[in-house]
Amino acid sequence: MERNVIFKCPRTGMNVQHWLPGTGSDAADTHVLVQCPACASLHFVNVASGKMLGEGIGRPRANMAPADPDERPDPSRP
Repeated sequence: MERNVIFKCPRTGMNVQHWLPGTGSDAADTHVLVQCPACASLHFVNVASGKMLGEGIGRPRANMAPADPDERPDPSRP
């Protein structure tokens, strides 16, 4: 069954409306690849809930520590 979903683009923060074509599987753990009209990147969107893959796992991307130890902030500085 075709349906309209709204998700928040992680790059721009904009609410994006997208039409999902009817799929044979509307399982809660099924994600489809969507080209975002806000940032032109690809995102995985859950066909049942409209949430993005990884959304709500408790660790926002902006709070992740840098991979390079030299780029980590000095804990002694405020």
